[in-house]
Parts: sequence; structure tokens; C-alpha cells
Amino acid sequence: MDINTVCTLLIEALKNAGYNESTIFNYQGAVRRFKAFCKEHGVTEYSYEIGKLYADAVISPKIGKFSKERYHLQGRFFRLIESYVNTGQFDFSVTTRARVQPSGEYYGKVYSDYCYYLRERYDNENTRHFYEYGMYSFLSFLERGYDVCPLESLTTSIILDYVKCSKPERQRGILCELRNICRYLDRNDLLMALSGIHAPGHHRIIPVLETEEQERIKSVTEDNETPLRDSAMILLGLTTGIRACDIIKLRLTDIDWRNDTISWKQSKTGNLVCVPLTPAVGNAIARYLTRQRPDAPNDYLFVRLIAPFDPLSCHSSCYMMVKRILEKAHVSKDERILGMHMLRHNAASTMVRNEVPVETIAAILGHSDPDTTSIYITTDEIRLKECVLPFGDISKEVHS
Repeated sequence: MDINTVCTLLIEALKNAGYNESTIFNYQGAVRRFKAFCKEHGVTEYSYEIGKLYADAVISPKIGKFSKERYHLQGRFFRLIESYVNTGQFDFSVTTRARVQPSGEYYGKVYSDYCYYLRERYDNENTRHFYEYGMYSFLSFLERGYDVCPLESLTTSIILDYVKCSKPERQRGILCELRNICRYLDRNDLLMALSGIHAPGHHRIIPVLETEEQERIKSVTEDNETPLRDSAMILLGLTTGIRACDIIKLRLTDIDWRNDTISWKQSKTGNLVCVPLTPAVGNAIARYLTRQRPDAPNDYLFVRLIAPFDPLSCHSSCYMMVKRILEKAHVSKDERILGMHMLRHNAASTMVRNEVPVETIAAILGHSDPDTTSIYITTDEIRLKECVLPFGDISKEVHS
């Protein structure tokens, strides 16, 4: 079956089934990536093999790390396409994708023990997924090339072979995964070997909003046609740089109205963040709570505005909300990612321009290492220009 045809039929079926706009948007992204994936492999007709290969391509090319979103979405996409190919209908029943794990008995036991160790050590689900996939990839490498190699017998050469055979954009993630495995095995000798390896970093230009764009966005948040919930979320993102995965988990009790603060535990790092609740953000949240928030059977701060009044399900809900408001504010994409992460970048760059100390910005963003925050210094064009040496004087010194 032609790939373009079956992908078009899937999107039409999702729309006819009444799926949310954000869900359809996610599947459109999966379709776009699948078509590009097939083009890279020179394939125009769908087959089980190409579908399974795509479903298992769960490493994000941007960050070179395991993506939980790709793992679940591409797995569901593959299952839906397969159901249509086999039965002529898309099966939208809910199923859970089985966890990937090594096929061999020994490596399967190693993997299970490691997953238990991660559950005991890390509260954050994304962190556990990252390290779980790292162990799975490493054990798969051992299965292919070393039959059964007891982990107590791992050598530096085996570790280095694994790093060398990986893609360059994946090496930073792999080194992080391997360090955690070595700590789990209490192998300081391997940790020392890894400490001398430095994979190349890939840094994108930090996307930020121009001053005029920010003003237009704030005007839209004050528009009577904009949902009060969306206005509060946008202003909170612009002010605090909160991540999408954290804003959808905020509870009513996370706001301390007496002391004008808002607190949350970061899903990514586990760090507790407590920031001042500015009058603009506090008033926006108060208007939403008193005028628009439905009588939901839960204590989440931001919930769906139509029944059922459940909490927002995933980061795509935030993305679609931000996208709608930025489009209404006539903010063009221009190779930028117009989601909550854009607001996070903008909050950080605004604090840099206002000469807030990097340590303070790191605390507000929830970074465990201030060095992670230093990248936002590159967004301050005015102060960067002050660092540029006058080439005229350099030329005189060279030719003198």
C-alpha cells in the first residue's frame, strides 16, 4: 500500500473519530517524520518491516537521547497502520506497548535488576526512561557482538567499542548512560576511562522573542476572546520559564497567596522551585480561578475547559495553546519552536538582559549546575558586542 495514501487515511480517520486537535497534531508530526524516514530508506510502499523500523527509531535527532514521546507515539502509529493494512480499519482501542528488553535470559535479568535500581533511585519517570533505554541499547550491543559477557567482566575496550560504533549526535547521551551503568556496577576503573572522553556538543541558537513580539503577546492575553486559563499559562511561562511537563502538574495548593509565591518540583531534575508570584501573573491566575475554571473533580490548577474537566494530558496541549496565541499575536515561527520551551528561553534571556546573576537564573529555572544556564548569556546581543575587540586597533598592532 502506498505510504502517502495510508497516512492520509489515518489523519482523516482521527478527525472523523473526534480526536482532540492536539492529538491530531501529534499524529501529523508522526506522519511527517515517517514520510521523511521512508524517503531516507528509499521506500514508497508500506511494509511491516519499515513500520517496525520506524517505531523503534526512538532517539531524538536533536538531542541524541531516548525520547519517551517518540517511543509511545511512533509505537501507536505503527499499530494503527498495521491494523488498517490487516483489517481495512483503524483500531483505536487502547493498548499498552510492551517494554523493550533484551531477548537473552542473562541480559534480561540484568536489565530487570537495573530497572528496579532506577525505580529506587530516581523519582522522575523521564530520567528512568532515559537510563533504561541506555542499558537496553548497551546490552543489545553486547548480545550482537559478545554473546554472553558478564557485566563484572566488562573491559575498557568493550566500553570504547560501544562508544565508537555509535552515531556522533548520540555519543553525549551514551556517555551519560554508561557513567550511570558504571556507578551501578561500582566500576570506578571504567568511570576513569570514560572521564577522558569528551563528545562534541551540538548547540542550537537559542530562540527568543523580540520586545515588540512580547508586547503583542501580552495584548492578546488581555483580549476578552482569549481564554483566561491560556492567558494565565502564557504569563506564567514568560515570567518563570516553567516547563510544559511542570505547568500541567501544578496544583491549587502550589500557590501561596499569603506570601505571593508559587512552587513546584521539577519533573526533569527533581529540584524544588519557589518563585515570587508577580502581580500580573497572580491577577491572571485569580481571574481564571474565579471566572472560568470549571468545578473539576481534582485539585490541578489548569484543567480542560470542556468536559471531562481533567488535567491537561501532555505537553502537546501546552504547545497548541501557545501556538494559537502566538499566531493571534502575529508572531512568525522563523525556524523557532513556538511552545512552552520558547517562553522558557525567553524568560531566561530577559533575566540575563536585566543583569540577574546567573546563579539566581539557574535557581529559578531549576538547573542543578549554573554552567547549564550560561548558554543564555549568548542571547544578550548588547553586552556581547561590548566584548568584541576593535579590529582596527588589532590591525595596527599586527602591522606595526
